[in-house]
Amino acid sequence: MTAVALVLLVACANVAGLMLARSATRQRELAVRLALGAGRARIARQLLTESLLLSLAGGTSGILLAYWSVQSLVAFMSRGGLWPSHLAAQLDLRVLVFTVAASVFTGILFGLAPAFRGMRLDLTPALKESPAALATGASTRQWLNLGSGLVVAQVALAILALSGAGLLVRTLENLKSINPGFDTQNVLLFSIDPTLNGYTDAQIYGLYSQLQQRLEGLPGVLLASYSFDPLLSGDIWSSSFKIEGDAQDTQHMTDALQVGPKFFETLHIPVLAGRTLSPNDFNSARGSTWCPTVVNEAFARQFFKEQTPLGRSISGLGDKYPSCEIVGIVGDAKYQTLRSEISPTVYVPQKEGSATFEVRTTANPETIIPAVRSIVSQLDNNLPLFDVKTQSAQIEGSLFQERLIARLSSFFGGLSLLLACIGLYGLLSYEVARRTREIGVRMALGARPSDVLRLIVSQGVVLSAAGVTLGILASLGATRYLASLLYGVHPFDPLTFAAVALLLGVVALAACFLPARRAMRVDPMVALRHE
Repeated sequence: MTAVALVLLVACANVAGLMLARSATRQRELAVRLALGAGRARIARQLLTESLLLSLAGGTSGILLAYWSVQSLVAFMSRGGLWPSHLAAQLDLRVLVFTVAASVFTGILFGLAPAFRGMRLDLTPALKESPAALATGASTRQWLNLGSGLVVAQVALAILALSGAGLLVRTLENLKSINPGFDTQNVLLFSIDPTLNGYTDAQIYGLYSQLQQRLEGLPGVLLASYSFDPLLSGDIWSSSFKIEGDAQDTQHMTDALQVGPKFFETLHIPVLAGRTLSPNDFNSARGSTWCPTVVNEAFARQFFKEQTPLGRSISGLGDKYPSCEIVGIVGDAKYQTLRSEISPTVYVPQKEGSATFEVRTTANPETIIPAVRSIVSQLDNNLPLFDVKTQSAQIEGSLFQERLIARLSSFFGGLSLLLACIGLYGLLSYEVARRTREIGVRMALGARPSDVLRLIVSQGVVLSAAGVTLGILASLGATRYLASLLYGVHPFDPLTFAAVALLLGVVALAACFLPARRAMRVDPMVALRHE
């Protein structure tokens, strides 16, 4: 909404500049109308009516464009990820009413300035002066000052929108480049819940063992395992525990995950010391109050400092795990989300409940989905599969919000940049048209085309530089409110601000070059006769 508001402000400033430019060139026409008997109030109504019709036409065109392009916008936002079903992809009546109201308000607001100017017009000078004199008059110079201010404001707002977009895009790239601590490529995930079919704990373990063996027998499958929650799914189990033998008898907190045999080998989580969980550990753990457990490096570092945790026991990990002996240490891996910090984590044998299977393949894991469904159906044709997807797709889905915000902010930032450069182009085009006679005199007196080019471009560069400066100052104050959305990048990141300023400078130069090239081609003989 903030990005949309910035685009609306830039568009309004553009409309204001265009309306003021039209009024500056229509002073003689308005003077003739007044001289022929038109009342000033009628002139004001005419100008307001013209402005209102233009804004209504723009609002109507925008509604039609939204209606025709809504699906394209959805495709743009959801490309590379899944579109959540709870997000409506249709036009909303309230939004349409707001659009119409904003269009009407814009037309009235920015039609008032030309209307007031028309009501205060002095007939005698306006009728006597030539168009060339009017073009260099005080009122035109006032419009140019106001128009220049509007262009500076547009550039500043574009910088503000682009700075936020740049920070959000860098956040998305930082999250994509995170090393989660395990290999996310070529891993198929699918979930099953045998408790829905009345399986006991013993039957569940037998089913999981058979399924694991059959999956590993599939062509192209390297390893298979399972866990209660898949990594980076957004789910997490945290529990308090005590370290047995600790003199202080302190309660600690840790993340915990129930896993199956070969879990660490399947996900390529490195073993740093000791061993991982073997099938014998699962046989001995069932129906026993004791179980082996594996901890990550963060757990060992935080709770055992320089000592080795191997052989030590912890207690209190829920009713199913009253006492666990640490048999191994593995590398740190992201558990809940990519944004979450590495926390102390214990891995215990899964004894019950639903599970998500992880199947590592040699090629695209999606090719084995039919075979996986067939194997599960052979074991129990009433056992449904849930959430069948690759590990990479799950990570991409977890980044949907970041991707959506980055794409939308980039889209609206680019749109505001385009509008700001159109405003700059319009101002310089009007300036070239107004100064045609002056440019002809300069060239007749020996000015080269390159001098004329530099004259026009320098004016645009000064306006752009002023807008960039104001925009960066505003961004320094505004981007701190994005801190909760950012990851791995500071709200005042100088690299982002420099890149945004450079981008706007390049686009602004292109906008300045077109009017400047037109000025270079002015024929002095034609310009001197220009009226």
